[in-house]
Amino acid sequence: MTEETIDQKVPSKEEVVRFLTEQIEVKKIQLELQVLNADLAEARSRELKALGFIAQMTNPTPPADAVAHNLTQEDMDQNPELSEQGFKVGDEVLVPKDSEPAKRSLKKK
Repeated sequence: MTEETIDQKVPSKEEVVRFLTEQIEVKKIQLELQVLNADLAEARSRELKALGFIAQMTNPTPPADAVAHNLTQEDMDQNPELSEQGFKVGDEVLVPKDSEPAKRSLKKK
């Protein structure tokens, strides 16, 4: 090999410094991108959590043992908060069944 060929393969000190400086800039930009992606993922997670909460609030799942009931004037008189919530006489609502178990009587055989 000639001396000229060897000089072409070995970069100068300035070239190495310039290359490393460029790589440092690239890594800084990659780090910024990584932080932005993490922040975006966190924001999306909070958004999904909020949407789930809103969905539960606006469309609650009634209890499995709920029964339909048409509101009467007596219901409205006994529960004034119903009118505050926008209910009126004749509206159909779901109410849970009584939680007390039915009383059983035992008989001798």
